[in-house]
This record gives sequence, structure tokens and C-alpha cells, in this order.
Amino acid sequence: MRTPPEARNETGGGDLTGYRIGDAYELIEPIGGGGTGTVWRARSLVQDEHVAVKLLREDLMAEPKAVNRFVQERAILLMLRHPHIVRVRDLVTVGTSLGLVMDLVEGGSLRDYLHEQGTLPPAEAAMLLAQVAEALAAAHKRGVVHRDLKPDNILLDRVDGRLHCRLTDFGIARILDTPSMTTPGALVGTANYVAPEAVYGGRPAPPADIYALGVVLFELTAGHPTYAGGPAWAILRRHVDESPRPVDGMPDAIWQVVQQCMDKRPGRRPSARDLAATLRTVARRVRDLPALPPHTVDNRPTTPGPPVPRPRPAPTRSRRAFCAAVLLALAALAVPAWNFLNRPGGEVGEARPGAHSTAAPAGGGSPSAVRPTARAVRSAGAATVGDASPAGPSGRAATEATEAWQDWECGDSYTWDLGHPAVVQPCHAVGTGRVRLVGHMKALPGIQADVTISLVDADTDELVAGPHLCAGLMFTDFAPSHDCGPFVDNPPRGHRYVVVQKWVYSGRSILPGGEVRGKEFAW
Repeated sequence: MRTPPEARNETGGGDLTGYRIGDAYELIEPIGGGGTGTVWRARSLVQDEHVAVKLLREDLMAEPKAVNRFVQERAILLMLRHPHIVRVRDLVTVGTSLGLVMDLVEGGSLRDYLHEQGTLPPAEAAMLLAQVAEALAAAHKRGVVHRDLKPDNILLDRVDGRLHCRLTDFGIARILDTPSMTTPGALVGTANYVAPEAVYGGRPAPPADIYALGVVLFELTAGHPTYAGGPAWAILRRHVDESPRPVDGMPDAIWQVVQQCMDKRPGRRPSARDLAATLRTVARRVRDLPALPPHTVDNRPTTPGPPVPRPRPAPTRSRRAFCAAVLLALAALAVPAWNFLNRPGGEVGEARPGAHSTAAPAGGGSPSAVRPTARAVRSAGAATVGDASPAGPSGRAATEATEAWQDWECGDSYTWDLGHPAVVQPCHAVGTGRVRLVGHMKALPGIQADVTISLVDADTDELVAGPHLCAGLMFTDFAPSHDCGPFVDNPPRGHRYVVVQKWVYSGRSILPGGEVRGKEFAW
């Protein structure tokens, strides 16, 4: 036996191999890990058998929600007793951290198995997921929603020589009708498996688990999830806007189950109990069919490897007619159909539908009330912008008519991961006497954000002008992107500056927000 010094009794530092947890368990070796901690193989000193101990990351111990969620996992799993759910045995303290003692499942995860095989025979995929559906049925009966169903959280072992699924990691599960441990409206889960209603921060419910299981069934059969490829925000958008397509050779019986599970309307998805029965019936119908060759996202057979993006499906006749009607309406209203994010080197001085700006005196100052940006009047080297200059309307117009502006320069910092489902880009343009600032933002429908644009000294990071506020920007199917600005400022000469664009999600808050910096420039 080896007991580490007290300084190393933290899960975040030192080697805990051989460390004894009281008189009950001895850590042997780490065997896995995730966002909340590390999983160790351990030996039960009482029963002389191996178990798994999941240690909470040391830095998370200072986060009350993380600790509560970790303790909640024990409470949930102690409630659940099912052959296809990993059994929790104990909650222990390890140094200054917490440990969750569980049954040790030796066969690895379904993700590991799929990586080895490329794809599974349809009958095997259906039978394995029938076991998972039975586990979900037991959880849903007790009011528990898993919320993060994916191959990584499905463990495998063998019983009587046959593969046996064990569902694990209920750490972010929610007990229905109980206050959530997560921020209200928070988006929890993994992008490839998130149900459309969850993208908008909807209340977790059993149909969300069924949706994820449909994605997993597709993945086991085709070799990739339904909407694999691209950034997380784009995958989330496709869950909302698109419908999955079968790969070549996918059995109709499998495809019908995928369609039922991934119905956009949660109420039309099957229950976990009915799904388990359906999958067992499907397994018998397709038992003689071989595994498909692994496919990329565009349905071309290939060897196992990273997926590539597939093109969006061609619009249906009704969708084309709908889009044509919208375009005609926009044209009648003389609204410019222009999207900066889809035009390299686009001119950003022109206001777009829904763009906001906060007028401020040159050189900064408090922003005034939010109002639509004035349309840019573009001519040879001149433009009109909506700022409130001390010179007054007539003086400002005369100044703008004679002021020459250089081309817009935009930062290349885009933020599009799951934590910030948005594409953001701040820009600046230098004139003969002043500087213009603007910020672009594109986000998922249903998101509302408050955006600020500031000018800071690139060397000292001190605020020079702003922050200019664009409050309550609402992103919808018809207005997926907005500009904040342009604004005109007159910073001191002889310095280097950078435009900083910040945003916080407002209304039904989904995520905390973020910050992006533009290109540095001399003035």
C-alpha cells in the first residue's frame, strides 16, 4: 500500500496510484476521463473485487453546481436498478475531492466498439439499442431524463458470450418536476445528439432521449451521426432546420425507426418502452443483412476516417415557393438582401435589416437609445454614417462629404463552438480624421443578445471609446445576422488600437456570452 502525501491528495495533481480511500478502496490505474473528472480502476478491500471510481476534478470542487450535480448523480443512480444501467455503490471523499464508486464495466464503450468495426450489422445495432431503450424506459418511469445519450455513455460487457449494454453518466440528468441543477434554459448535451427543442433551451423531457437514440441508431448503421461535419453551431441549426437522409443500402426497417425517433415534433416520437419492442422486432427482420460499408456524410462509401461536410439537401417545391414569396416581399419593401458572412470582402458600411446602432459623440461617451443605423451613402471615397457628432446634422453632413475612408478591415476571430453558437466579427475603417467601428453577429434562431462595441488601446487594453450598446438583438429565421454600428470615434493619435466586440445572451438566456477582438491598427 502507498499513501500519497497530503499535498497530492487532490485529483488534479500527483499520481494517485495505490492511494487508499479509507479502508474501503484502493486506486489502481486511471481508465478514462471526461469533462467532470477521471475514472479509475480500483479494488474493493472489503469484497476483494474491482470497481470503477469516478473522481470529480479538483478545480470543480469550488463550483457548487458541479458538486451538487455530482452528488445528484449518486442519488439518481441509487434510484435506478436495471440490468442495462451501471450500478452505483458508494459516494466517497478522496483527499479534497469526491468519488463515485460504480460497477466496473470491462468492455469499453459503444464508441470504442464502433471505431473498431466501422459500422455494425443492422440486427446487432437494433438489438444493442433495444437494451438501451429498456434502460431509458426504466429511467423515464422514475421521471429521470438522461440528457446526454451518445455512444460514449453506453458501456459494453459480455453476458453468456453476447454483448450487453450498460447506460452510464447520468451526471447531467434532470429529475422531472424538480428544480434543475443547471442554469434555467441552459443547453446541455453534445451537438450531434441534441434534440431540436433542446436547442432553444426547452425543458428536458423523455422525447429528447428518444431523439438522441435515433441519431445513435443511424450512426451505428452508417458510421457517422446524421448531421456530422462542421462547427457545433451549424450542427445545432441542422437539427432544427433539416431532416436526416438515409445512406445508400440502409434497410427500410432501420430507416423508419430513425425517422420516428427524430421527428421534429416531440409528441410524435415513440416511448422508450415501445421503441425497445420495435427494435427487437426490427432486429429479427434484418438479422441476415450484413453491415454497410462506412459512409461519409455525402453518402460515398469509404474506409473509416473523419467525416466530411455534406451539402444541404435541395429545397422542396413548397420550400422554394415559400422562399420565393419571402424574397418578393423583401424586394417590395426595398430591403437589401445582403449577408456579410457569405460575401468575402463585403462592404460593411451599409446597414442591414434589423441592424442596430447606439449613437455616441466622437471620442466615446455614454451611448444614447438604440435606434436603426442610417443607410450608408456610398460614393467615391465618401460615406454617411449614423453618428451624433457635436457639429450637428448640417456640420456632420459637410464633414462626411469631404472625409475619405479606407477600406474596412475585419478580424478573423470567429466563435462557433458549442459554448458560443454564434459567428462574430468586429471591423474598423480609418478616415482622414476619425475611425469607424462595426460588429457583425450571426446566431441560431431564437437567440437574443446585447452587443457592445468598444475601442481599446492595443498596448494597455484601456478603454478609449465606447462601449456602444446594441440591446436586444433578436436572431430569427428571417434575420439570422445583425450589425452593431457603425459608430464614429475620434481617438488620440499616435497609438495602436483594436475593436472589441462583446455580447451577453439576454431574454431566455442559453449561454453566458463571449468576446472577440478585431485586427490591431495604428492611428
